[in-house]
Amino acid sequence: KIGFMYKKKVTKIQYKMIEPFGPSIMQGKIPDVVFKEFENCINEVLEKKQDNHGEALAGRIDDEWFIDEGYFRFSILGPFLDNIVSKYAANMTARAASNGMIGKLEVDLDGSIKTGINTTRVSGWVNSMRSGEYNPIHYHPGCNITTVFFFDDVDEEFIDDIIAPIQTNSFAYGKDVHKKGTTDDGVLTIFYNSNHYYEHGQWSIRPKRGDFLVFPAWLSHGVYPFISKKRRRTASVNYIVESSDQNLSFGLR
Repeated sequence: KIGFMYKKKVTKIQYKMIEPFGPSIMQGKIPDVVFKEFENCINEVLEKKQDNHGEALAGRIDDEWFIDEGYFRFSILGPFLDNIVSKYAANMTARAASNGMIGKLEVDLDGSIKTGINTTRVSGWVNSMRSGEYNPIHYHPGCNITTVFFFDDVDEEFIDDIIAPIQTNSFAYGKDVHKKGTTDDGVLTIFYNSNHYYEHGQWSIRPKRGDFLVFPAWLSHGVYPFISKKRRRTASVNYIVESSDQNLSFGLR
């Protein structure tokens, strides 16, 4: 767990660092107090529909709206976002040091890394996907770290029908193996490279309400289409992360 201070209260964040391939991914749960504020934010943005962000994004999605910085700066959302991105960068720094990729790091008594990590929020937006829409494989330019936040479960109750069910049932491993909520419909997949012996080139997550991810913005990723009466709501926020150590870089932007 990690924690951050807001209005004299400490909020704990549950997360883990996973390594399905080369770069690490932070996977965690949005704290309840943050989730409530975040969901109110995206619902308000979706209701107002003031700043269409679709022309700047890759998605084949009608409802893609820019989130004004004020939502982050004047609420618990800003400290939460800054904290998870800084912690992700610190973990990546420690990993690089442990593998001899950078020089020995100085640490404080509490074990935190002394190397200065500066985070700058670049942009944020909300996607509200409806049945048949999808997000083609893309990456995020103009930044080096990105985040994704999930506000809906994509499970058997969310999915009304499997795309191409007849073809799905013809797969060699048997009829009715795949049920609603078990296929890639509506799933987010992150791509690193092609699959090789003893390594994976991609990693997928089935969205669960309250989950979040942090990963390098240059990693290609996409969302498969789905059939549902419900909306699949997510938010993304891009960051530029820099270090005071000239030998440490978090990637070009």
